[in-house]
Formats: sequence, structure tokens, C-alpha cells
Amino acid sequence: MLSSYHLRPASGWINDPNGLTFHDGRWHVFYQHNPAGPVHGDIHWGHASSVDLVVWEHHPVAFGPQTGGPDAGGCWSGVFVPGLDRPAVVYSGVVASAADATVCLRWGSPDLLSWGAPQVVAEPPPGVREMRDPFVFDWEARRFALVGAGLHDGTAALLLFDASEITAWRYVGVVARADAPVFRTLPPSDVWECPQLCSVDGVTVLILSLCTHGAPPGPVVWVAVDIDAASYGADRRVRVEAGPQLAAIAWGLVDTGPNFYAPQVMTDDEEPMLIGWIPSRTPHDPDVPVAGCLTLPRRLAWQDGALVSRIDSVAAQALTGSGAGQEVGSGRHTLPGAARADVPAGRLTSSSDPALSLQLTDAEVWVDADVVEVYPAGGPAWTARGTGEWLLEIPEDLTGTLQLLV
Repeated sequence: MLSSYHLRPASGWINDPNGLTFHDGRWHVFYQHNPAGPVHGDIHWGHASSVDLVVWEHHPVAFGPQTGGPDAGGCWSGVFVPGLDRPAVVYSGVVASAADATVCLRWGSPDLLSWGAPQVVAEPPPGVREMRDPFVFDWEARRFALVGAGLHDGTAALLLFDASEITAWRYVGVVARADAPVFRTLPPSDVWECPQLCSVDGVTVLILSLCTHGAPPGPVVWVAVDIDAASYGADRRVRVEAGPQLAAIAWGLVDTGPNFYAPQVMTDDEEPMLIGWIPSRTPHDPDVPVAGCLTLPRRLAWQDGALVSRIDSVAAQALTGSGAGQEVGSGRHTLPGAARADVPAGRLTSSSDPALSLQLTDAEVWVDADVVEVYPAGGPAWTARGTGEWLLEIPEDLTGTLQLLV
């Protein structure tokens, strides 16, 4: 089964969302893409844009590996660089393996449809086994970048670069590592991937995708961090010159489901918006036309000391229209292939895998073929991909609502 309203190419492979930006009245999403087939390899950047975050216009592939260049083995994940006088993206360029990845920059045309040749702006520093997935941010009126990494001693870490000169980054040092206070309580991993940093209701939140070699991707965690230079005290000037530090305060899961990874965050005039990758249940299957899709756009909020998310209101309105939905009573219901259900209580189960199940309490359920996204009130989202239909059980004396999506 293929999803109908989740963003995906018509064919090929899709994984991490990249380069999220709002540009000239449209949302632009780039993504990891193999146009040649539904398997991971020969990674290009796919490109789609939308006015309402639901109806997507698919553009030609933005760019791909340059023969003999620093990304000859793949154009891996990265971000759009804000605040420059012309469009630019930075990403991980791979030649033969993840161990030789560098940070590459490409300049873009005003319409974001054409991109120049890659140029290397940062290389792995000593002591780093592998690094990838640059994230650019401003701090104290200066431009910095975080890059996910695994160190030679086996510790997952974040590297900090001074990116004031966008074409020649300066390595500052390791800004966070898995054996530091609070960070050491995260699930174990070999590499911290796809770092994202954003402010959510006044709380600075770091998002990390935890990679363990040889294991399925995930989980994805949020970490509340102290990055405020005001806490530096008497030596503030010296420490600001050295660059920001990330002191972890608390952490939790961004999504508790089995099929969610590598989200990217974009900020606008509203709350930060997040889009993640939903892997296929059976990856590297050459018999399906497309592997993977992206999540619905989610707005982030800070509630009761934790990060929570909900569907972006513009996207929700575009999907549901003006319909009110129909009431569904107690019992077991097979959910349609494109539907939204609002449930006060119950259980959601995959028809092909009874172990793939979730107890529901005051939840929104969005079904798209074999993909489901669940948004409980006040809790983390749950994203899963089955291989059959989704079954909804509602307890006796309770009712929910069901709305078909066009």
C-alpha cells in the first residue's frame, strides 16, 4: 500500500527531510532521495514545495553526487542556511563511506531550482571517527554550526564550528558528548545524527536522532539545554568569544512509535514546525515503486515540562476541509485508507501485526494506507507503519468521530 497524502516521490527512495524553508510564499522541503530505485544508495536531494503543506508540487531533483567531487558517493543530510544574501544549503558530502564525510555548501538560484557545484567548508577534525548532518544557527550575533558525530573512543557527540565565514568554517570543539551529565542517561548510540536546535515556548530544545550501527534507526530524543550566555557571569566576554556550550537539563522522546527518524525543524512566525522520516516496514524491497515517506508537518509546544506536538493547523484544515465527520460507536472498526479519527479512549492495532498496537486516550489518529500518526493530548506523538489495515477498538458506552480524507 502506498500513502496518498504524506509527502513522497512517485518512485524511488526517500529518507531524511532536508533544507526546510519558507521562501517566496511557499514551503520548500528537500529530502534524501535515490531516483533510480526504492533502495538506499546514490543519494540526491529531492525537492517539493507547497502552499498549504498538503498539496505538494514535485520539482526536478535539486542536485546529486558530482563525479570526482566531494559528494561523489552521496549528498547526505543538511539544512538551508538562513540570513545570507542568496540561497545556500550545507550538507554532508560522502565519497566512499560515512567515515570520509565533509560539510559541503552549494549556492542556489532565487527560485531554489538550480544549484551550483559543491565546495567543502569543513572537514573532520582529529579524534572524530565520523561526522554528518550540519545544522546552522545564530548565537550572540554570530553564526555557528552543530554537526553530529561519533568519536574514535566510541562516544556519540556534537561538534561545534564557527560558521561566521560561510565558505570556511573554523572548528571550535566538542560541544556535547554522550558521557556528559544528563546526556549519559540517553539511550546508547554510536553517532548522534541530524542535530536540531530551536526555542519552544522559551525553552531551548536540542533534537537528536540516535544511530546505532547495525540496528534500526532511532529513537529520536529532545533535550532541554541551557545555552544562555547570561549564565556565564563575570567571564561572560571570554566565554562568549569561545562559543556556546550545551548544558543538558532534561530529555524525553520526540515520538514513541517504531517508525520515526531524522526530523528537521523550521521556524517561522508561529511555533517551530517539525517534519520527520517514516521508514518503510520492509526496507530495501525492490518490488515496491517507492520506499519511505515524510510525516505530516507538526507544530511543537512545551507542556508540563516536556516537548509535545500537534498537526499544523493549516495542513489539518487542508486535509479535512469543512466536513464534521461521522460518529462511530463502541466495537471494532476497520479504518479507511485515508481518514482521521478522534477517540476519547480505545486501542489501535495493525491487522497484520497484533503486536503493533497502541492504547489510546484522547487522541487524534491520522491514517494513510499503512501509515498512522497518533497525537495524544499532552503526550508525544506515535508514528508507525504496518503491512495491512488499521483496526480501531472503542470501549462500550464511548463514541468517537471518523472523517474520510479526500
